[in-house]
Parts: sequence; C-alpha cells; structure tokens
Amino acid sequence: MLHRRPLTTVATALAALLLGTVALSGCAASSSLALAPGAAVNGDRHPVVAIVGDSIESGMGLEPFEAWPALVAIDRRWGLQNFSEPGAGFVAVGSSNQDFEGQIDQAIAAKADVVVIGASDNDLGQDTATVAEAMAAAVERLSDTLPKAHLVGYNALTGEASDSDLAPLNDALRTAITAAGGKWIDLGQPYRGQAGLVQDDGEHPTLEGQQAIASVFLSRIDGLV
Repeated sequence: MLHRRPLTTVATALAALLLGTVALSGCAASSSLALAPGAAVNGDRHPVVAIVGDSIESGMGLEPFEAWPALVAIDRRWGLQNFSEPGAGFVAVGSSNQDFEGQIDQAIAAKADVVVIGASDNDLGQDTATVAEAMAAAVERLSDTLPKAHLVGYNALTGEASDSDLAPLNDALRTAITAAGGKWIDLGQPYRGQAGLVQDDGEHPTLEGQQAIASVFLSRIDGLV
C-alpha cells in the first residue's frame, strides 16, 4: 500500500540521511511494495533501481536528493542509481557528450532489478523515426541484457513543450516498452504551468514541482510489477 507521508517530510528526511543524521532502517516499508524484492530481487536486500533520464530526473537547479527519483526511493526503500544527465535523450547528447546509451551501460553494469526510463523533450527537433529506432534498440538491449529486470517507462516531463509535440516521442517509447513486456506509466504533466512548481527558467520543476511528480509516480506504480 502506498505510503502517505508528506513528500516535504520525505525530502527533509532524505537530506538528513545523506548527511548521516538519520538511519534508513527507521523508514517503514510499503506492505505491497510494487517494486519490492520478487522474482528479480533476492532475499531481503533493497531492489537496485536505475533511473535513465534527463535534467528533470537529475534535479537540475536543486540538490540531487530533491529530485523526484530520490523522493520516491526513500519512500520505497530503493537502492537508487540515478544516472540521469541534463541535455540527454535517446538521440540528444547530454552534458557528458553521451545520449541515453551511456546511462543504459551504467544500468547494466549495476545489474539493476528495475530500470525506470522516460521519454525526453530533449529529443524534440530530432527525426522522429530515428528517435523511435533508438528507443526500440535501447529497450531491446535492456530486455536482453537484464532479462529478469522490471522495465518501467513513462512520458516525457516538461515545463514548456506541448502534449501534441511530445505525443510521437511518448507513443514510440510506450510501444517499445510494452513490446518488451514492460510497464507504461502516464504521469501527465504534474508541474507544467503550475504557479510555484516551475523554476524561473520555465522548464525545470522547483522542489515542490519535484514533489508533485513523485506523488503522481507513487500513485501510479502500485501494483504494476
């Protein structure tokens, strides 16, 4: 069952945790824990969850522990590996001159139990067919290399792009994820156009915006895998 702790409390707790002032063992585990130890996770260890994403997932403009994957991780007791990189996409090259393939390399090396991967508005302006091919190849590679891992895909998150612009990217990734037996989550746009949830750059979420994303993700993930 989904925890109902306020995400402001989760963010504060995670910050303290990273500073060494609280112990993760004090956090309660979800009784249903959709991404909890199962077929792909042995014993009572925390599942290793890899995030493949862009600047939204990396928490650009904030501390890394304030990004939505970190907020979700402390709620779910994940062993989080957030490989997200600003500017990156399936074709678009990020700040380290790599696209998502570099992050997928890291997820494979980490032997992730769960890989969470989203479409990215960084791929807008690229040839749609090329992006779709890159998505299909990336998902197939994850499925082949990590056959026991759960794959979870979701739509591109943005502060500026329109749903109609993003639809071809979202549709292509959804097709690739579901064809590989993975699960698809439609997160909508939890922070776009919302006062106080978008940074001054108009694109990236504030802490409150990240909390909004985390809340929606948690509500969608229950019972999926």
